[in-house]
Amino acid sequence: MQEYIEKLHKELHEIMERPVTLGRAEEVMVYADTICALHKLGDDHFRESTKMMEFTEDDAKAWKARMKNADGSTGPHWTMEQTTAVAESMGIQAPVVPRWAWGVTMNMMYSDYYPVAVEFGLNRPEFYAALAKRFCSIKTARGRNRSSWRIMSISQNKEIPPVTRRDFSLL
Repeated sequence: MQEYIEKLHKELHEIMERPVTLGRAEEVMVYADTICALHKLGDDHFRESTKMMEFTEDDAKAWKARMKNADGSTGPHWTMEQTTAVAESMGIQAPVVPRWAWGVTMNMMYSDYYPVAVEFGLNRPEFYAALAKRFCSIKTARGRNRSSWRIMSISQNKEIPPVTRRDFSLL
């Protein structure tokens, strides 16, 4: 089983070297879940087996800097201050979703879904914020948060308040 886990680790690292997309984030999540499940089957200490998957603020900054956006730009579309203002206006608490995780998620939504937003006349901050909020709060069949932040061990598995129309003029 260890040989298979090592193959999964190799694939995981290769995926994480590619440009960031929502699809790749979900692919990382699948590999991480599989690795964790195999470690549990092998009676490894779960926390020790997942240390390599912790996603830090430094990781988020590096990831944002490498974003290749669908609009042709690179890097984050919004600053941390701008995404923090949006999170606060939506009632999203920092202990539930750390501000740096929220910022990278909202920028990831812009990066991936800009063409769709333009096509349907939704290219405004609240659209990307609603996508980010959904991404950070999806539950699995086992009741856990499905987002990559949960897999990377930073979500508190708390409820995020519902999206309401707010003033997003800060962006």
